[in-house]
Amino acid sequence: MLVPKNLYYTENHLWLRKIGLYDFCVGITDFAQKEIGEIHLVEFNLQKKNLKKGIPFGTVYGINKTFQLVAPCDSKIMEVNQNIAVKPSHINTDPYNCWFLILSTHISANELLTYEDYIQQIET
Repeated sequence: MLVPKNLYYTENHLWLRKIGLYDFCVGITDFAQKEIGEIHLVEFNLQKKNLKKGIPFGTVYGINKTFQLVAPCDSKIMEVNQNIAVKPSHINTDPYNCWFLILSTHISANELLTYEDYIQQIET
């Protein structure tokens, strides 16, 4: 299982890649995509431009299970990756380059899981 050291993680198996002072790309981890199985559909529930921490913003449908995408923090949606809808199974082959959203937030890195924290979580 691949877990890059340079990313941040959430307890809900999302990864966050810092791409600016306050911006992050968000996707699901390799662990999550393996649990879900072959991904057939990704649906976003984005009526507003803002996400609230802990509130689901979408669903990933796979062969093994359905996976809720839960907002990692209060944030503003800057961009939605429309390419995910064309071939969602690309997430299975390259989960760390298939991002869902770009978010802008003032979250502190201390509020996210580090590589070590995430490894410990998935091993228990």
